[in-house]
Amino acid sequence: MLNSRSIIGTIAAILACCSPAIAEEEPRGEPVVLGYIENVAVGNLGLAMKGKLDSGADTSSVHAYNVKVYKRGERDNWVRFRLVGKDGRAIRYDQNVIRFANIKTKTGGVIRRPVIHLPLCVGGRWGRAEINLADRGEFEYEILIGREFLANRVLIDSSRTFMADQECERPNED
Repeated sequence: MLNSRSIIGTIAAILACCSPAIAEEEPRGEPVVLGYIENVAVGNLGLAMKGKLDSGADTSSVHAYNVKVYKRGERDNWVRFRLVGKDGRAIRYDQNVIRFANIKTKTGGVIRRPVIHLPLCVGGRWGRAEINLADRGEFEYEILIGREFLANRVLIDSSRTFMADQECERPNED
């Protein structure tokens, strides 16, 4: 017969592994109306970036430095990279690659980019986003937020910028 300690331990383990972290997913509620350019907090440390909200993009894309894909074990692809915020603060990441995306270029070619999950916050709304790691050095905005993150969270007023009246509180860990 199982004792109460083992039952409680089992329940605690199930809750710990299956409960989403606050930084990954909050209840969505009513969508917030934001401008097409907003401040974005990236990762659990809340790295500040200026981002473009783009309903024409499926997934999000971030300007990443020193992107190196490597194997961990026999099958797992991982990626090591750095993100630099608008204040110059840099954070190094090691993330599991969830897939690779083939992105069409303006010249007709295709670029293969690693895609990861990262917590994002815009207009006080946190959620986990699929983000491809890109060289966005030629673009005005360091991060592009796509429909996968925006859906049921954000409505975009394309005539306005920096409408967010709610700040992104930084969670405790990354």
